[in-house]
Order: sequence, then C-alpha cells, then structure tokens
Amino acid sequence: MGLWAGAAMLAGCSYKEKRGMPDAQTERQEAEQFPYDEPLPEDYEGTLTMWGWDEDYYRTITEAFQKKYPNVTFSYTSINHGELAEKYGTALLAEGELPDVGWSIIDSRGEIFELDMWEPLEQEPYCFDLSEVFDYLHPRLVNTKGNVCGIEQSLSPAGLAYRRDLAKKYLGTDDPEELEAMMPDWDSFIEKGREVYEKSGGQVYMCFSLGDLRQFFQEQQEIPWCEGKSIDVEKNFGKTMDLVCRFRDERVSDNLVAWTPEWNKAYGEDNHIFTTCAAWAVQFTIISHDPEGKKLGHWGLMSAPEGNVNLGGTTMGITRTCKDKRLAWEFIKFATLSTEGAQALNSLGLMTPARKPYEECPEFKSYKSPWFGDQDIGLYYMDKIVPNIKTRLMTPEDRKIHDSQSLVLNVLNNDRTVTAEEGINMLREELREAFPDFQVD
Repeated sequence: MGLWAGAAMLAGCSYKEKRGMPDAQTERQEAEQFPYDEPLPEDYEGTLTMWGWDEDYYRTITEAFQKKYPNVTFSYTSINHGELAEKYGTALLAEGELPDVGWSIIDSRGEIFELDMWEPLEQEPYCFDLSEVFDYLHPRLVNTKGNVCGIEQSLSPAGLAYRRDLAKKYLGTDDPEELEAMMPDWDSFIEKGREVYEKSGGQVYMCFSLGDLRQFFQEQQEIPWCEGKSIDVEKNFGKTMDLVCRFRDERVSDNLVAWTPEWNKAYGEDNHIFTTCAAWAVQFTIISHDPEGKKLGHWGLMSAPEGNVNLGGTTMGITRTCKDKRLAWEFIKFATLSTEGAQALNSLGLMTPARKPYEECPEFKSYKSPWFGDQDIGLYYMDKIVPNIKTRLMTPEDRKIHDSQSLVLNVLNNDRTVTAEEGINMLREELREAFPDFQVD
C-alpha cells in the first residue's frame, strides 16, 4: 500500500472526530425513524453528493430514482477514474469533503477499499447479504477485513465480440457456438490467426490491441497478483507475457493502443475480427465507433477461449462522512438491488448485479442491439458468459502492478525484438522499484 494510503487511514480517525460525525445513538434514532429494510416515504427530502466518470449511468439511474422520490436531489462531480485513489486520499489527509456516495473502479479498488472511509454494508443497520448478488462478484466487494465496502453498479461480464462478415469470410462461420468449438483455447486461436493474416495478405488481424488482450489473459488466471509482501512474477505474469508476445510475433493481433483515435476508428473499418467485449463496452466501443454496423448487424458475441472474465466495473458505497446515510442506502439499494433499478440499467444495455430482479422479471436478461443483428446479447451474457467467469482476488497493490504491466506492454508493443523473457525481467524490475519493501521474485 502506498505511503499516502497508510497516512490516509491514520488520518481517518481524527477526521471523523473533528468533523463531528453522527454517533451511534444518533444513527440508531435515524434507523428507528425510517427502518433500513423498508422504503422511505415517497415525499422524503434530501441531497446526495457523488464523484463519478460515467454520466450516462449517473443520469439514468438518478432520474429513475427521482421518479420514486421526487424531492431528492443529487450533486455530481465528474472526475477521471484514474485519479480517484489520490483524490480520496488527499481528501482524508486534508480533512476535506468526501462524496456521500463513493464510487470505486476495479483497477484501484483493492487499494481504495483499505481506506478508513467506508460504511461496512454487511453490518447493521444495512445488513446487506452477499448472496443477493452473483457469486463471482463476492470477492470484489470486500476489503481485507471482510467488510463490504460497496456494491457493483452493474455486471461487467466479458467475452469476445467479432465481426460476423469477416469471421464468415476467413473462418468459414459466423455462428458463436461453431467459433467456440473451433477455438477452445488460445493455441487454436493463434493458429487460426496466422491463417487469417496469410489469407488476407497481411490486411486482416484477429485482434485490435495487445493491451486489451493482456488484461483479459491476466484475469483468466484467477490468482492474486500479490500475496502478503511477496510477488512471484513468473508465476503470476509469465503466461500472460508469453501469450502477448506470441500474438504479437505471429501477427495475430495488431498493435493499436486502446482508447486512442486510431483504435476508435478501426472499429468502423474492416481489418480486425475479434475484440474483448465487456457488457459496458458494447456502447463505449462498438456502438460509438462503428456507425455502419447498425444497419449491417456487423457484430456477434461469443465466449472466449479458456474462459470468460470480468472486465472493469464500478462499486458504490456509503462514506463514513455521509450526511444522510439512510438516504444513501435507499439509493444504493435502488440502483443495484431493485427491480426498478434493473429496468433502468436494461435501457443502457447493462445488467443488474442482483439475482432477485431476474426472478421477478426474467425479461431483464434480454437486450438486443441492431449492431448485433438478431442475437440477444443480454441473454448470451447472462446465460453463456456469466456462468463461465473466472475471478481474480483483489489486492491493495493492484493499481501499481497494473501500471507496471502497462509500461512493459508499451515496450513490447513498440519493439518487436523484445522477448517474453526480457519482458518478464523488465516487469520484475518495475515492480521492485514500485514496491521496495516487497520480495519480488
């Protein structure tokens, strides 16, 4: 854990004392007035503050909540999710304002959940039970003490999206089940990738970006990146490094950099077949950057070789300095656990993390997009991809390790002479610098 994070944890104690947070008796009185397991009165008045980075989600879910509670208002501050850990830490150290409802993205969540700023949602008066959400999410919602610090805004299951026309031309089929049977592992995927590159005269790659693939490969391994104060680089990252270099060297993947204009533009062109695709990425990558795909039904969705993963994801929790914890809990329950919240998510092509709404309204599993033709990608995510998701345990060191991997990937992407072994050695040195007190083997 970074020095600022440790300092922020210590600062949290004096922070709570100095800002006059509600004592236990006050909170008991609030709970007695409006029980936490029952809805609030529809004329309830209050305001909640949030920091976030997805305005479509924020606007959709808060507007749906205000239909039920019209006298509730929200104050939203847009921030870059990559700056979130430092922003929370700075607020704690400076005894500044925290949002009432705190967001936490998966990349830095292991670190952020260790900050002394979260209400433990599994305890009274909230009494949240992890069994209410899908099993694969459970380790992603708790800190190292076992406290639930937030609930996922939506599921982020990820498989592979593919261009149907290109798959049919170069692989002989655009049927997802046939493609899955053809390429059950990455070795067979690489073999087909070589064929595609040769057949196309070097014009078509299987994949867009080594960066997307690196993250997918890493999540498939289901092992924490750090154990105590020890990082086994070869064990944890060796397979990923080897696969990245094979995809690069055998021309299975292009070397586009994710989220750049060149990468965005490539989604509307005809030079790449497959892309890693979480549920949220349908809107952010495919729909946003392939205008012709809407009328042509360009895309299909399938499970990935060697298993699917969770990519991305954001939780919402209640900060200890929240001025109206009862209202914050009502909002989080609505957004993440309720049938009304699930309906709002469905309008965005997203899936609620909770089980009960699907029992009450099975149709919420369904989501179709013109970009995917007749395929019901909502059902495919829920019935085919979610049951096959592999989950890696979070650690407080994840963010720094992720940054170190990205630095090494940039070298591999730009210099094809760098081998997988050299990449592992580079990563080892980066991690030793990032964690001078750790044993990095």
